[in-house]
Amino acid sequence: MDEKKKNLFSTVVVSTIAAVFIAVAVLVLFVPRVEVKDICYFICGFVVVLGIYMIVRYFMTGGYERLNEYGFSEGVLFVLLGICGLVSAERIAASFLTALGLLLLLSGVIKLQYALDLKCMGDKAWTGFFVVTLILLGCSVSVILKPFEDMGFYQNYTAYILLVDGIVEIANIFYLNFRTKAYQQRVGKTASGEHLEVYEPKKQEKDPEVEIHIRPHSPAESQDSQRKPEASAGSQAADRQQEGIDLLKKPEAAGSQAADRQQESTGMANNPDGNPEL
Repeated sequence: MDEKKKNLFSTVVVSTIAAVFIAVAVLVLFVPRVEVKDICYFICGFVVVLGIYMIVRYFMTGGYERLNEYGFSEGVLFVLLGICGLVSAERIAASFLTALGLLLLLSGVIKLQYALDLKCMGDKAWTGFFVVTLILLGCSVSVILKPFEDMGFYQNYTAYILLVDGIVEIANIFYLNFRTKAYQQRVGKTASGEHLEVYEPKKQEKDPEVEIHIRPHSPAESQDSQRKPEASAGSQAADRQQEGIDLLKKPEAAGSQAADRQQESTGMANNPDGNPEL
């Protein structure tokens, strides 16, 4: 929300400056009775009011509680510049057109950054804004260098450039805000789609030949599974004990069989005829 307020404030300030440019250009071109000194008073007074507004806004919005908030410093700077301009308005009027040229140069640099922002968002219109901004930058440099000998032509030339710059500035700032909102919405939808795709469970492909079924064991099954090893171990011990007993019994059986055979042979020796004894 704070970011939106900052963008709105920047838009209002830039649009107001552009409106001042247009107003000054209209006064110079179509109201010849207005002197340059009066225009200087008007501009400097506007700068003072803007600085006071920025200072008040800094305290009203709690800017002192956040980092990287320079509204108070900027407001103080504007107030001081405006006061100095009001005090020395006559001397500024002597180089008024040069001062306008500096303002045009600053405005052109700002619009150049706007054009690059449009390029970053993939807007095809950035080329047109970039070319127009370069032309205005060249014109502002020509105003600063003052290559004209005719002061009337020089004054009208500066006023026309100021008028065109103000119109382009307003169109640029509103178009940039419109494209920025559309770009943020598009990026937000893309980011939300990626977020859903990341957290969406993927279906694993089952191998038709190998399929593993895993299900949780109940407590009873867990106890049975613990008892089974114990039972198997006990049965194995019983089997081994039985095998030992069988091994012990085998010699006795062998001895009894040998005794029976010996008795049979003795009986045959005593009864060679093979007749059974009565």
